[in-house]
Amino acid sequence: MRGGSLILLLAVAAAACSRPSSREFFVVRENAEYGDTYSFILDLGDSTAEYGLDFYTRLERGAFETFPSDDIVLDLRWFSPSDSILVDTALVSLTRPAGSAYYTKDLISPYSPALDLEEHGEWRLKAKVVNHPDAVRGMGVILRRLDGTR
Repeated sequence: MRGGSLILLLAVAAAACSRPSSREFFVVRENAEYGDTYSFILDLGDSTAEYGLDFYTRLERGAFETFPSDDIVLDLRWFSPSDSILVDTALVSLTRPAGSAYYTKDLISPYSPALDLEEHGEWRLKAKVVNHPDAVRGMGVILRRLDGTR
């Protein structure tokens, strides 16, 4: 029985040390640079893992106002561990909100099912809201590990 207890204790300890399969980061508008640029630091250092990335946000509106009718456009700047810069654009679609109320609308939009980045390490991502920055309450990213490990 004592050996069984040890195995159970080791299994519980190993499960407690597991790495989550995704991490979420959110920056509120008050903490954005210039009121429209959201910065994230993403650890992409595991060379054996693939990563996927989604954006999420919450839109707000005042009483009797309307939500934006076109997708939120993001101007992206990726800063590699060696300080090279990659430029891209992303859209946060308004067509299928994850949640909605009279004053708010929550959106999750896939950016890349598998990031294709040449370097491993700590990347900095700056996402500038090009249109409707005042409607965006904040911006977040969901970084997913795709290698199946935890």
